[in-house]
Amino acid sequence: MGGCISRLSIRRETSRDDGRAQEAEFAAHVDSVRSSPPRSSIEQEHSSRPSHDADDGTASCRIRPARVNEKLQLLGQTLERASQAGISSSLVEYGRQVARYLSANLQPDEELLSLDVDNIDCLADNYNRRYPDLNLRYMGSPAEFLGALADRSSDGAWRAVVRLADGEMHHFAADVRTRAAAGPTVIVMEPADLYTFVTPYSRLRRETLQQLGTEQKWAFIGVGAQKSSSDCLMFGMQFALASYQKSSTFDNWHENLHRHGTIANEGDVSSDYFPSPDAMLQYAEINLFHGEKLLPALFYKHSHSSRVIDEVASNQPGIRDEDVSTSRRDPKTESLAGRLEAFAVQRGSREYSTSIETSRATKIRTALDRMLSD
Repeated sequence: MGGCISRLSIRRETSRDDGRAQEAEFAAHVDSVRSSPPRSSIEQEHSSRPSHDADDGTASCRIRPARVNEKLQLLGQTLERASQAGISSSLVEYGRQVARYLSANLQPDEELLSLDVDNIDCLADNYNRRYPDLNLRYMGSPAEFLGALADRSSDGAWRAVVRLADGEMHHFAADVRTRAAAGPTVIVMEPADLYTFVTPYSRLRRETLQQLGTEQKWAFIGVGAQKSSSDCLMFGMQFALASYQKSSTFDNWHENLHRHGTIANEGDVSSDYFPSPDAMLQYAEINLFHGEKLLPALFYKHSHSSRVIDEVASNQPGIRDEDVSTSRRDPKTESLAGRLEAFAVQRGSREYSTSIETSRATKIRTALDRMLSD
């Protein structure tokens, strides 16, 4: 539960030596293909770490949107009730830190990401109790993830937030279908820019082939909603929940993967379902699909940048007006564009959506509310 990080598995020396040799070969191949991958205008604008100019509480940062204030007030009330009830949980301190960051308009950093990792089991448990078929798991290492994928005892559906590489902090989301006596199908959702992490992803892909064989089928979707350095785990949770809520779409994609190795329907030659024609990715056996062309609006609910929404809308006309509200507490219609506007803050010279940050606050609040009601 909260406060515990899964111990990372130790690789065997022979596997490590083989892996290093293959990584060196891959690195040489990358150099021969290009010095750096092509980036969109969105990625160029956000390629550096987010600005911390706002961290000093300057005047431009003191005016918080009403929706952010609402989320802060709700979290504060729950924290006060938890304190009065004498609840001893790492979630309480986690909630206090999140409230501090939001109140001061601070950019989430690795300190907050470490708290995300420490408490994700509690957050996932709360959602699993709310949605028994969700089966959301946290995998603290690639080895743990591959171990779970090796189980072929029965048919099943589950979701995971997975640490991409041992000793690193980046995470991705995965939607998984297992089959009795057959290889699993895995749909990976990368929150940020997959090219930034192409080396650990190629290592993961190689290890899956070595350990699970060629029966397992994978697809990678680049979502690109994350433009910060430390919100990957929260985006991973959001994508896992969204894939569950859009399970009919994902069921169809998994069936296609199982039958003919791609998420596209058989015979569909639409460019929306063409994997990236990139030599570097093909060499790593990574079939990368572009989320802005095919993912539902819900996956972009917490996007940091308006330019991401612009790119999605250029590929999916009308998506700005689609309803992305999922609140049980306050059911209402909220468009994708409206959500972005309602949570916009100024940080330095940049306007930035805090939607994913308030989502973190909501997840903590609802988990504490359940503790209080148990």
